[in-house]
Amino acid sequence: MRDKYRLKTDRKAWLYPKDYLKIISKCNDKQAYTIKFLMNTGARINEIRHVDEQDLEAEHEVVNLRITKVRAKLKERRPNQRKIPVSSTFFKYLKKNIKTHKILSTMQTGNVLKKYAKEIGLGNWEDFSAHNLRKTFGCWLLALGIREGKIAKHLGHTVDTLLNSYASADILQGEDKILIISILGNLPERLSTKQYYT
Repeated sequence: MRDKYRLKTDRKAWLYPKDYLKIISKCNDKQAYTIKFLMNTGARINEIRHVDEQDLEAEHEVVNLRITKVRAKLKERRPNQRKIPVSSTFFKYLKKNIKTHKILSTMQTGNVLKKYAKEIGLGNWEDFSAHNLRKTFGCWLLALGIREGKIAKHLGHTVDTLLNSYASADILQGEDKILIISILGNLPERLSTKQYYT
């Protein structure tokens, strides 16, 4: 019997765009809502769980993360809200679905990712959890040349944490980058051209 508390062998595991698209094609609407929310924001699952309609700012197409991780190393005592931009396409998707769809639990999301990663033949399928979509998001933005400081602020990290905790995205090439842009929409462009973080 497999140990349900098996430790991950690769904490930096992330998805190629083709593999993400294969996984999302297997998801039902309920599963896809959680997976797309994680992939299009790079947020932690506990951060998106608290997002409701009042947190969507249509004028700037941003999502307000009211509940965030307290970073003890930075001597934080309470969560700092983060406003993060999303793509225009994903913002419309959120507005349409936020009242009727709920975020899966952390365990359900991990089970969905493991199940479909195994089905599509990923060798490290047991390493996938909700947090690996966050890793994927960060790696994809690095591959597209988004400044490290912007990615770190978007994710609620320091630059050092980003560089130490996220795998190198150097192996993502032309076709991968085209697919990333098709998945993330105009978010990379928005992050490159506008100042969202002070």
